[in-house]
Amino acid sequence: MKKLFLIFLVLLFITSAKAEVIRGSVSETKVPKGFYGSWHVTSKMIESNNASMFNPLSVDIWGLSGVGNILILTNEMTGAVSEIEVNEKNIQGLKLKFTRIKQEKENGFDVLYIETPEITLKGDIFEGFDTFVIEKSKNGILLNKYVVKYKVIGQKISGDSERNE
Repeated sequence: MKKLFLIFLVLLFITSAKAEVIRGSVSETKVPKGFYGSWHVTSKMIESNNASMFNPLSVDIWGLSGVGNILILTNEMTGAVSEIEVNEKNIQGLKLKFTRIKQEKENGFDVLYIETPEITLKGDIFEGFDTFVIEKSKNGILLNKYVVKYKVIGQKISGDSERNE
């Protein structure tokens, strides 16, 4: 009887060791490898409260890389680099949503730039939206708030097409 019990425990251990973790593990906070690589990204304005302030259409080359839950986004066209922390609440399968915030002083004003891309990976294509908010304030009083939302489509130029870590 003890041998049967030990065999059962060993089989249970082996079976559970091979099981894929779906929820509640550290591995879920990692960015899926399918997002990593170089992307040709087209952004088309779909709405804005000040359309004359923003480009109606833009084309960029994004480089996406990272480690763990840190996504590094480089814009090859502008040279901009951002390190963005992606947390468990922001990853649902092959969807990423993250926020990049930048604060500056410009001519005595406080300017806050907030960018929120939300993209879904579909093989070597991603689709989604990218929302920019620019808030200009002085002495803690909001003077202007400009918002633009783009439809974004990215096509992979290079990189691994694997969908998971």
